[in-house]
Amino acid sequence: MTAERNILSDPQLRLAAAVFDVLIPREGNCPGAGEMGGAKRLNAAIAGRPEIRRLIVDALEAIAAAAAGDFVTMENHVQTEILGVVESSDPHVFDELVKQAYNVYYTDPDIRRLIGFTPENPQPSGHPKPEPFDTSLLDGVRARNRAWRRV
Repeated sequence: MTAERNILSDPQLRLAAAVFDVLIPREGNCPGAGEMGGAKRLNAAIAGRPEIRRLIVDALEAIAAAAAGDFVTMENHVQTEILGVVESSDPHVFDELVKQAYNVYYTDPDIRRLIGFTPENPQPSGHPKPEPFDTSLLDGVRARNRAWRRV
């Protein structure tokens, strides 16, 4: 088994976890996206995708700069305001961060189970045996003269 690649630094992982908890907060028995380990899953998701990695790092850097302090310890309403500022200033990178937050959260098997998602077989009863073909449906075609010639 290979060791996990650390794409994001520890401060970036903490920031991502806090951001994810603002984007997808705890609700009922479902943990928030950061609380359930979304930052680590994000780190793994972007490890092999350099085109996304840069956007995520840019988004986290923009959030850290807009916070001008420790985003993680700020009150929720302040965190929400900061995310709004970052979204307005650079929607492209912010949208990618939000997309990845949803991806890592809603593809987690435990979250799927908690929200009641149960994938179903497209044909739950298998491949049913078709009804026997009624050859009388071809009587009209058989009664016509031949419309083709032999070669």
